[in-house]
Amino acid sequence: MAARLISTCSRHFFLILVLLFAIGPIALLFMNAVKPPEEFQVSPFSFPSHFTFDNIMAAWNMGEYGRAYLNSIAVGFSAVAIICVAGGLCAYALAKMDFKGKGAVLAFLFLCVSVPLGMFLVPLFYMWQKLHLMNTLTGLIMIYSAIFLPLNIFILRTFFLGIPKELSESARIDGCNEGMILMKIIVPIAKPAFLTVALLAGLYTWNEFFFANAFVQTEALKPVSTKYLTFVGNFSSDWSKISAAGLISILPFTVIYMFLQRRFIEGVAEGSLKG
Repeated sequence: MAARLISTCSRHFFLILVLLFAIGPIALLFMNAVKPPEEFQVSPFSFPSHFTFDNIMAAWNMGEYGRAYLNSIAVGFSAVAIICVAGGLCAYALAKMDFKGKGAVLAFLFLCVSVPLGMFLVPLFYMWQKLHLMNTLTGLIMIYSAIFLPLNIFILRTFFLGIPKELSESARIDGCNEGMILMKIIVPIAKPAFLTVALLAGLYTWNEFFFANAFVQTEALKPVSTKYLTFVGNFSSDWSKISAAGLISILPFTVIYMFLQRRFIEGVAEGSLKG
Protein backbone atom coordinates (compact mmCIF):
# COMPACT_ATOMS: atom_id res chain seq x y z
CA MET A 1 0.00 0.00 0.00
CA ALA A 2 2.78 2.43 0.91
CA ALA A 3 4.69 1.58 -2.28
CA ARG A 4 1.55 2.17 -4.37
CA LEU A 5 0.95 5.52 -2.64
CA ILE A 6 4.55 6.61 -3.28
CA SER A 7 4.28 5.52 -6.92
CA THR A 8 1.03 7.44 -7.38
CA CYS A 9 2.47 10.58 -5.78
CA SER A 10 5.61 10.39 -7.93
CA ARG A 11 3.54 10.09 -11.10
CA HIS A 12 1.41 13.06 -10.16
CA PHE A 13 4.14 15.10 -8.52
CA PHE A 14 3.67 18.10 -10.81
CA LEU A 15 -0.11 18.17 -10.29
CA ILE A 16 0.33 17.90 -6.52
CA LEU A 17 2.83 20.76 -6.64
CA VAL A 18 0.38 22.92 -8.61
CA LEU A 19 -2.41 22.03 -6.16
CA LEU A 20 -0.29 23.07 -3.18
CA PHE A 21 0.71 26.27 -4.97
CA ALA A 22 -2.97 27.11 -5.54
CA ILE A 23 -4.27 26.11 -2.10
CA GLY A 24 -1.35 27.58 -0.12
CA PRO A 25 -2.34 31.27 -0.34
CA ILE A 26 -5.98 30.46 0.48
CA ALA A 27 -4.96 28.39 3.50
CA LEU A 28 -2.62 31.18 4.66
CA LEU A 29 -5.41 33.73 4.22
CA PHE A 30 -7.77 31.64 6.34
CA MET A 31 -5.19 31.06 9.09
CA ASN A 32 -4.36 34.77 9.34
CA ALA A 33 -8.05 35.71 9.31
CA VAL A 34 -8.73 33.58 12.42
CA LYS A 35 -5.41 34.29 14.14
CA PRO A 36 -5.12 36.84 17.01
CA PRO A 37 -3.50 40.10 15.78
CA GLU A 38 -0.63 39.92 18.27
CA GLU A 39 0.17 36.38 17.13
CA PHE A 40 0.11 37.47 13.49
CA GLN A 41 2.71 40.15 14.16
CA VAL A 42 5.06 37.59 15.71
CA SER A 43 4.61 34.78 13.16
CA PRO A 44 2.42 35.47 10.12
CA PHE A 45 3.16 32.06 8.53
CA SER A 46 2.50 29.80 11.51
CA PHE A 47 -0.62 27.83 12.36
CA PRO A 48 -2.76 29.75 14.92
CA SER A 49 -2.54 28.59 18.52
CA HIS A 50 -6.29 29.13 18.82
CA PHE A 51 -9.02 30.28 16.48
CA THR A 52 -10.85 33.58 16.93
CA PHE A 53 -13.53 35.22 14.82
CA ASP A 54 -12.92 38.68 16.26
CA ASN A 55 -10.99 39.76 13.16
CA ILE A 56 -13.83 38.71 10.88
CA MET A 57 -16.50 40.46 12.96
CA ALA A 58 -14.38 43.61 13.25
CA ALA A 59 -13.64 43.64 9.53
CA TRP A 60 -17.31 43.11 8.71
CA ASN A 61 -18.38 46.06 10.85
CA MET A 62 -15.50 48.43 9.97
CA GLY A 63 -15.76 47.71 6.25
CA GLU A 64 -19.57 47.92 6.27
CA TYR A 65 -19.67 44.69 4.33
CA GLY A 66 -23.42 44.27 4.73
CA ARG A 67 -24.06 47.29 2.51
CA ALA A 68 -21.13 46.38 0.25
CA TYR A 69 -22.58 42.90 -0.32
CA LEU A 70 -25.89 44.41 -1.40
CA ASN A 71 -24.10 46.78 -3.79
CA SER A 72 -22.02 44.00 -5.33
CA ILE A 73 -25.03 41.69 -5.65
CA ALA A 74 -27.07 44.43 -7.35
CA VAL A 75 -24.24 45.27 -9.76
CA GLY A 76 -23.41 41.62 -10.41
CA PHE A 77 -26.96 40.42 -11.07
CA SER A 78 -27.70 43.38 -13.34
CA ALA A 79 -24.49 42.99 -15.33
CA VAL A 80 -24.91 39.21 -15.64
CA ALA A 81 -28.50 39.63 -16.87
CA ILE A 82 -27.42 42.18 -19.50
CA ILE A 83 -24.46 40.05 -20.60
CA CYS A 84 -26.52 36.85 -20.89
CA VAL A 85 -29.37 38.50 -22.82
CA ALA A 86 -27.33 40.78 -25.08
CA GLY A 87 -24.51 38.24 -25.43
CA GLY A 88 -26.94 35.45 -26.30
CA LEU A 89 -28.65 37.52 -28.99
CA CYS A 90 -25.36 38.67 -30.50
CA ALA A 91 -23.79 35.20 -30.33
CA TYR A 92 -26.84 33.68 -32.04
CA ALA A 93 -26.67 36.21 -34.87
CA LEU A 94 -22.93 35.64 -35.35
CA ALA A 95 -23.22 31.85 -35.21
CA LYS A 96 -26.48 31.07 -37.02
CA MET A 97 -27.28 34.02 -39.31
CA ASP A 98 -25.64 35.43 -42.43
CA PHE A 99 -25.54 39.21 -42.86
CA LYS A 100 -23.26 41.86 -44.31
CA GLY A 101 -20.50 43.04 -42.01
CA LYS A 102 -20.41 39.84 -39.95
CA GLY A 103 -16.64 39.59 -40.29
CA ALA A 104 -16.24 43.24 -39.30
CA VAL A 105 -18.32 42.67 -36.14
CA LEU A 106 -16.18 39.68 -35.18
CA ALA A 107 -13.00 41.70 -35.80
CA PHE A 108 -14.33 44.56 -33.68
CA LEU A 109 -15.18 42.20 -30.80
CA PHE A 110 -11.73 40.63 -31.02
CA LEU A 111 -10.20 44.12 -30.90
CA CYS A 112 -12.25 44.95 -27.79
CA VAL A 113 -10.96 41.82 -26.07
CA SER A 114 -7.38 42.65 -27.04
CA VAL A 115 -7.32 46.28 -25.82
CA PRO A 116 -6.00 46.70 -22.22
CA LEU A 117 -8.75 47.80 -19.85
CA GLY A 118 -6.69 50.76 -18.59
CA MET A 119 -7.04 52.48 -21.95
CA PHE A 120 -10.78 52.90 -21.36
CA LEU A 121 -10.35 54.77 -18.08
CA VAL A 122 -9.72 58.36 -19.22
CA PRO A 123 -12.37 58.57 -22.00
CA LEU A 124 -14.92 56.81 -19.79
CA PHE A 125 -14.16 59.17 -16.91
CA TYR A 126 -14.92 62.28 -18.98
CA MET A 127 -17.93 60.66 -20.65
CA TRP A 128 -19.43 59.51 -17.35
CA GLN A 129 -19.02 63.00 -15.90
CA LYS A 130 -20.93 64.48 -18.83
CA LEU A 131 -23.66 61.86 -18.49
CA HIS A 132 -23.85 62.25 -14.67
CA LEU A 133 -23.09 58.57 -14.16
CA MET A 134 -20.20 59.04 -11.76
CA ASN A 135 -20.80 57.69 -8.26
CA THR A 136 -23.74 55.57 -9.41
CA LEU A 137 -24.23 51.83 -9.51
CA THR A 138 -25.95 52.26 -12.88
CA GLY A 139 -22.74 53.66 -14.35
CA LEU A 140 -20.73 50.76 -12.94
CA ILE A 141 -23.22 48.21 -14.32
CA MET A 142 -22.94 49.76 -17.79
CA ILE A 143 -19.14 49.66 -17.67
CA TYR A 144 -19.00 46.02 -16.57
CA SER A 145 -21.58 44.97 -19.15
CA ALA A 146 -19.67 46.65 -21.98
CA ILE A 147 -16.25 45.38 -20.86
CA PHE A 148 -17.20 41.75 -20.29
CA LEU A 149 -19.61 41.33 -23.23
CA PRO A 150 -17.09 40.65 -26.05
CA LEU A 151 -15.36 37.69 -24.36
CA ASN A 152 -18.65 36.10 -23.32
CA ILE A 153 -20.08 36.59 -26.82
CA PHE A 154 -17.18 34.52 -28.14
CA ILE A 155 -17.85 31.82 -25.52
CA LEU A 156 -21.54 31.60 -26.41
CA ARG A 157 -20.87 31.77 -30.15
CA THR A 158 -18.43 28.86 -29.88
CA PHE A 159 -21.10 26.79 -28.16
CA PHE A 160 -23.84 27.80 -30.62
CA LEU A 161 -21.67 26.80 -33.59
CA GLY A 162 -21.68 23.23 -32.32
CA ILE A 163 -25.49 22.99 -32.32
CA PRO A 164 -26.59 21.19 -35.52
CA LYS A 165 -28.12 23.43 -38.18
CA GLU A 166 -30.75 20.78 -38.86
CA LEU A 167 -32.54 21.71 -35.63
CA SER A 168 -32.93 25.33 -36.72
CA GLU A 169 -33.93 24.37 -40.26
CA SER A 170 -36.58 21.97 -38.98
CA ALA A 171 -37.97 24.68 -36.73
CA ARG A 172 -38.15 27.13 -39.64
CA ILE A 173 -40.07 24.59 -41.70
CA ASP A 174 -42.52 24.30 -38.81
CA GLY A 175 -43.04 28.07 -38.94
CA CYS A 176 -40.76 29.29 -36.15
CA ASN A 177 -39.08 32.66 -36.50
CA GLU A 178 -35.55 33.43 -35.28
CA GLY A 179 -36.72 34.52 -31.84
CA MET A 180 -38.68 31.31 -31.31
CA ILE A 181 -35.74 29.21 -32.51
CA LEU A 182 -33.43 30.97 -30.07
CA MET A 183 -35.75 30.68 -27.06
CA LYS A 184 -37.21 27.21 -27.67
CA ILE A 185 -34.23 25.36 -29.16
CA ILE A 186 -30.91 27.14 -28.71
CA VAL A 187 -31.27 28.42 -25.14
CA PRO A 188 -32.42 25.08 -23.60
CA ILE A 189 -29.53 23.25 -25.28
CA ALA A 190 -27.03 25.97 -24.31
CA LYS A 191 -27.92 26.14 -20.60
CA PRO A 192 -24.42 24.93 -19.54
CA ALA A 193 -22.84 27.67 -21.66
CA PHE A 194 -25.08 30.36 -20.16
CA LEU A 195 -24.28 29.09 -16.66
CA THR A 196 -20.55 29.29 -17.47
CA VAL A 197 -20.95 32.83 -18.77
CA ALA A 198 -23.00 33.85 -15.73
CA LEU A 199 -20.39 32.48 -13.32
CA LEU A 200 -17.48 34.07 -15.17
CA ALA A 201 -19.21 37.45 -15.49
CA GLY A 202 -20.36 37.34 -11.88
CA LEU A 203 -16.84 36.53 -10.70
CA TYR A 204 -15.39 39.36 -12.79
CA THR A 205 -17.82 41.93 -11.45
CA TRP A 206 -17.43 40.74 -7.86
CA ASN A 207 -13.62 40.95 -7.89
CA GLU A 208 -13.09 43.95 -10.19
CA PHE A 209 -11.30 46.76 -8.37
CA PHE A 210 -9.89 49.16 -10.97
CA PHE A 211 -13.12 50.70 -12.32
CA ALA A 212 -15.04 50.28 -9.06
CA ASN A 213 -12.47 52.37 -7.20
CA ALA A 214 -12.24 55.00 -9.95
CA PHE A 215 -15.94 55.53 -10.66
CA VAL A 216 -17.51 55.04 -7.22
CA GLN A 217 -16.24 57.36 -4.47
CA THR A 218 -19.26 57.40 -2.16
CA GLU A 219 -18.71 54.95 0.71
CA ALA A 220 -22.36 53.88 0.78
CA LEU A 221 -22.17 52.75 -2.87
CA LYS A 222 -18.80 50.98 -2.87
CA PRO A 223 -18.79 47.25 -3.70
CA VAL A 224 -16.98 44.49 -1.84
CA SER A 225 -13.83 44.62 -3.97
CA THR A 226 -12.92 48.14 -2.80
CA LYS A 227 -13.33 47.57 0.93
CA TYR A 228 -9.69 46.53 1.40
CA LEU A 229 -8.80 50.21 1.36
CA THR A 230 -10.63 50.65 4.66
CA PHE A 231 -7.82 48.79 6.46
CA VAL A 232 -4.89 50.36 4.60
CA GLY A 233 -3.37 53.59 5.95
CA ASN A 234 -0.60 55.88 4.79
CA PHE A 235 1.95 54.46 7.22
CA SER A 236 0.57 51.12 8.39
CA SER A 237 -1.86 48.36 7.46
CA ASP A 238 -3.91 46.07 9.67
CA TRP A 239 -3.02 42.75 8.03
CA SER A 240 -5.19 40.68 10.35
CA LYS A 241 -8.29 42.59 9.27
CA ILE A 242 -7.11 42.63 5.65
CA SER A 243 -6.92 38.84 5.79
CA ALA A 244 -10.37 38.71 7.34
CA ALA A 245 -11.67 41.06 4.63
CA GLY A 246 -10.18 38.79 1.99
CA LEU A 247 -11.93 35.79 3.49
CA ILE A 248 -15.23 37.69 3.56
CA SER A 249 -14.73 38.68 -0.09
CA ILE A 250 -14.00 35.23 -1.51
CA LEU A 251 -16.52 33.29 0.58
CA PRO A 252 -19.67 33.79 -1.57
CA PHE A 253 -18.19 32.66 -4.87
CA THR A 254 -16.29 29.85 -3.19
CA VAL A 255 -19.58 28.44 -1.90
CA ILE A 256 -21.33 29.02 -5.25
CA TYR A 257 -18.55 27.28 -7.15
CA MET A 258 -18.58 24.31 -4.77
CA PHE A 259 -22.26 23.74 -5.55
CA LEU A 260 -22.06 24.46 -9.29
CA GLN A 261 -18.55 23.28 -10.18
CA ARG A 262 -19.78 20.19 -12.00
CA ARG A 263 -22.09 22.15 -14.28
CA PHE A 264 -19.45 24.85 -14.75
CA ILE A 265 -16.82 22.32 -15.85
CA GLU A 266 -19.36 20.61 -18.14
CA GLY A 267 -20.15 23.95 -19.77
CA VAL A 268 -16.49 24.78 -20.36
CA ALA A 269 -15.73 21.26 -21.66
CA GLU A 270 -18.74 21.09 -23.97
CA GLY A 271 -18.03 24.55 -25.33
CA SER A 272 -14.42 23.69 -26.11
CA LEU A 273 -15.37 20.38 -27.73
CA LYS A 274 -18.11 21.95 -29.81
CA GLY A 275 -15.74 24.72 -30.86
